[in-house]
Order: sequence, then structure tokens, then C-alpha cells
Amino acid sequence: MGFHRIKEGDKALVLNESGRARLVEGPRRVWLSLDEEIEYLPRRVASQDQYLVVKHRDGRKESIQGPAEMFVNRLEVDFIDVKDSVKLDANHMVVVYKQEEGKIERRIVQGPTIFVPNAHEWLHEFKWHGEDRSHPGRFIPGKSQFTQLCHVPSQFYCNVRDVRTNDDTLITVKLMLFYEMVDVETMLNYTHDPIADFINAVQSDIISFASKRSYEEFIQQTHDLNSMDSYSQLNSRAKRIGYNITKVVYRGYEASRSLQATHDEAVHIRTNLRLKTESEEQEQVLQEFKLKREKERTKLKHEMDSKNQDHLQEIERMQQDSTLGQQRLQHDARLKKEMKEVEVRVDVEKAENEQNAKFLAELRDLGVDMTKYLVALQPEFVPEKEIIVGPAAREVTVN
Repeated sequence: MGFHRIKEGDKALVLNESGRARLVEGPRRVWLSLDEEIEYLPRRVASQDQYLVVKHRDGRKESIQGPAEMFVNRLEVDFIDVKDSVKLDANHMVVVYKQEEGKIERRIVQGPTIFVPNAHEWLHEFKWHGEDRSHPGRFIPGKSQFTQLCHVPSQFYCNVRDVRTNDDTLITVKLMLFYEMVDVETMLNYTHDPIADFINAVQSDIISFASKRSYEEFIQQTHDLNSMDSYSQLNSRAKRIGYNITKVVYRGYEASRSLQATHDEAVHIRTNLRLKTESEEQEQVLQEFKLKREKERTKLKHEMDSKNQDHLQEIERMQQDSTLGQQRLQHDARLKKEMKEVEVRVDVEKAENEQNAKFLAELRDLGVDMTKYLVALQPEFVPEKEIIVGPAAREVTVN
């Protein structure tokens, strides 16, 4: 009983003993009698990245995107919840189901966007195999639960355990699978857990691969496990559910401790033998290299000696050519000098003969007996006979 103050922005219900109620909005002062009571209404507020889920008394549901506010009036609604909007980046999507006229429809909402489901819509919740963090390579069914589906290429580790070879050796094969989703509709229609499908398919491929080989053959042919040709069932299953397996990487294997110890010992022995073989081969290569280098040095030395000898012979030949050239020049100079002297002598004799001839001709013109004159010039020459030519020709014997 008395006055009650309702602040601005608040609302309240005033109820009497008969069960009737009236809504009062502030700011206001309300007088309450003895048979009345007041009930302040809770206020629900949604920001810009939130929305309100309202359930009305008649069973209807309504989603109101923020920013929005609403009072929980129990005369009209059962409850009002504030929920966060679904924020999607460019690499994520959500699968939305809607019930309308008794039918269920499905649609894909692709990011980037902020999605607010309507009252008659709900999101698909995925429950896939998830990796056990404490045991890498092992998966737990239903561990990975989410509503936003990532469609970028991804990968996961997978250990295929209890694989037997044809000689009954038990091993564990370690793999890494790379995959990408190519058709989300196909994935939704044909599988509820693609990771489980991948694991089962790759296990089948590995078991088939190992069962055809002995333990030693398996070890020698593990490189084939990096080829996509070894995973026919995995590729087939992935295409059937809308995925593409881009690559499978073989990461090794594990065996029992005793077998692994035996294998390690065999590997150790083979490694030592291979190292010894490689050392011997390297030693042989080194010896061959030394012999080759020695042979090249000997050949080079012979070539250098031959070149030096050829050089010395060339120098000697050039010296001989130079000496011969000088001698030839000296000989030519001497010949030229002698020829000059002969020419001078001939010219002198010629001049003397011309002078004598001219002198004798002058004597002849003067009537001198040339025979006697010439004989007189050569007293050592005494002719045995004298032949006179002319009218009084005769032969005179000279005593």
C-alpha cells in the first residue's frame, strides 16, 4: 500500500487479488492498494551483432535483429533470450534449415556476412571425428562439433594401426592427408562425417597395400605410399562425398619393440656395410683421381718440355737465319763493291784504250810505222817473221 515510483524507461505490471493486471510505463508514480502488488519487468537488450529470440504465449517464436530492446511481459511472452549473431568470414559457411508449410528446406549461407536466423530456422550442427590431442593420429567419434563449415583446403594426421603384412608382421603406418571440399551439397547428401569416411577408406587402402607384401618388401616399397595411385578407395570415396584428396604423405611406420630392435640392428649392419662400401669406393675414386692428376701432370710436363725444346730450336733457327741473313748481306755488299770496282776498272781501261787508240791513230796519220812502234813498245816480244803487205810483199825472217 502506498506510492511506487516507476523510472523513465522502465515498465511494471500491477496485479490485483483477482488476477487482473495492468501495464504501467515510467516515468510515473503508482498508488497501490492493499490487494495489489507491483512486478517490474526485466529488460532485454540486443546490440548490433546480437538478436532477440522471443517466444510468445501463443507458441509463436520471433527473431528480432539488434540493436533492439524488449521487456519480458509474462502476459504476452514466455521468455526472451539474447543471442549473438553468426559471424561468417569469407572461408566459412553455415547450413540453414527452414520449416515452412510442413516442408523442410535447406540453404547455404556463404560468408563474409553476419547471419541472424529467423524464428523458424535453425543451423545444421556437424559432429565429425576429432583428433585426440593426447594421441596424435588417433580420432574420437563426435569430438569435433561445430556449425560453421570451413571450405578451405585442410589436412590431418592419420595413423593406420594393426596393419599386417603377408608374413604376419604387425605394423602401424603413419600418414598425412590433404583434402579440399568441392561440393557442399554432395557432402550433405552423402555423408554425415567425411573425416570418418577418409579414415575408413585410407585404412582399407593401406591394409590392401600391406597384405600383398612381406615386411621387407613393404619397407623397400614405402615410397609408393606417397603416390595417389596407391589410394584408389580413398579417391573414390572422396569424390562420392564431394571432396578431393590432393595429396597423401607417408610419414613412416612403427612396429613392435622386438621387431623394431631387430630391424634397427639390421639397418645398422646394412648402414655400416654401405658406409664401408662407400668408403672403399671413395678411396678407389681418390686413387683414380690421383693417378689421373699424375698422368695429366706428366703429360703437361712433357708438353711443356716439348714446347721449351721447340722454343729453343726456334730461337736457334732464328739465330741461324739472322746469321745467314747477315752473311748474305755482307756477301751481296762485297759483290756490289767488287762489281763497282770492276766497272770502274773497265771504265778506266776503256778510257785508256780509247786514249791509246786515239794516240796511235794520230801517229798513223803522221806516217809513223805502227808495227815498229808497237814492237818498240814491247821489246820482250821479238817476231820470228815479218810479213810486209803491199806492192813489195815479201816474208822476211827476223834473226
